[in-house]
Amino acid sequence: MGGSVVTFSHVCKRFRLRETNDTLRDLLAHGIRRLRGRTKHEGPSSFWALDDVDFEVARGQAVGIIGPNGAGKSTALKLLAGILRPDRGELLVEGRLAALIEVGAGFHGDLTGRENVFLNGAILGMTPAEVRRKLDAIVSFAGIEKFLDMPVKRYSSGMYARLGFSIAAHVEPEVLLVDEVLSVGDAVFRLRCLERMRKLVQDGTTLVFVTHDLDQVRSICRRTIVLELGRIAYQGPTRDAVGQYMSAMSRAFADRPSDLHVQSHDRHGSVELLDLRWLDADFAEIVWLRPQQEIRAELSLRLARPIRSMVVELNMRAAVEEPLLSFNSGRVGRMFGGDAGLYRLTLTLPALPLSGGQYFWNARIWDAVNGATLLDTPFRYPMVVNDGGKATGRLCLDHHWTLESTEAKTSTPQSQGEMAAGGVIGENLSIR
Repeated sequence: MGGSVVTFSHVCKRFRLRETNDTLRDLLAHGIRRLRGRTKHEGPSSFWALDDVDFEVARGQAVGIIGPNGAGKSTALKLLAGILRPDRGELLVEGRLAALIEVGAGFHGDLTGRENVFLNGAILGMTPAEVRRKLDAIVSFAGIEKFLDMPVKRYSSGMYARLGFSIAAHVEPEVLLVDEVLSVGDAVFRLRCLERMRKLVQDGTTLVFVTHDLDQVRSICRRTIVLELGRIAYQGPTRDAVGQYMSAMSRAFADRPSDLHVQSHDRHGSVELLDLRWLDADFAEIVWLRPQQEIRAELSLRLARPIRSMVVELNMRAAVEEPLLSFNSGRVGRMFGGDAGLYRLTLTLPALPLSGGQYFWNARIWDAVNGATLLDTPFRYPMVVNDGGKATGRLCLDHHWTLESTEAKTSTPQSQGEMAAGGVIGENLSIR
């Protein structure tokens, strides 16, 4: 690819399992155990964190890397930063590099914030004169003016993250590597970091961004790589990459052993919730959905005694504990009952038009005869909505835009030709 500044060419990286011999004493003890035949050989001795990973990043491009834990995302960034070396393949990074891989990496706890700015700036390639010129901007962005001359060992993790990101972002790098550091710090600072990263990309910086926050990667990166088990599962437009990632997570979630049994709320142990699952129109289990997708909630219940009339309610909240939805069978005149045994209760929704994000559900069950609460679970049943970045509020509704020309129509051919030449192609333009 012409103009590529980051190149990963069939890169492989292997790590040894149970490798603890990192001191001379450990090595000597390990050698003695081998001579005495006391070393254990259990299972494979190594694993491939990255296996034949191949991609390129063009100058000024922002590329995201997403995937489940253990997929090899951080390993890829550490290889790019020169912290690790590949076992096979080649990689190349051209230009001034700034890497923000761990919170406070390169900081010395006994030095003050001011001293660490100069130290970290030097590590990232800035001259002392350049650090002095940018010091006020770095400190202001990090918001640590009052604590600048305090040893950083007394900083909170949020202060560490703010200062570390601020230094890396003001290096004016040609290549910036960012790994999950934006999960630390308050919401306002995270927004400022995102804006700073967008500005750097607009000014020509090449960004490689590792994160679990799909909204962040969607807002910055047009192209994203999905890693699974050390291999590239997909690379392409971010919207499609997020869909691939969520599908993989749904499969992994569906295959999990269920341990979310919730015992009855009442003292008689009348009802037990064995599982709450979300199914698509083909009855396949999912944990993420599109806003206009038909879904079914499936509750697996165990009744310990006959119950003649139950009211079942499902409630949804956002991650910030904001109540959003409630489906109560009693309000629509539906009561359920049965003898002791196992049951499957299903709620079908033609659509759930919510904006993208993470949501949580709980389940409640009452005895409609005496009003006693039989079951009340915590809000711990997850669901992720992927709206493709269309909505900014809480709702994502189907809609249709129409543009119509209100110019007075003339009958002369010359006038019509002039309109066509001006770019009006037809009377109505619909934008979805």
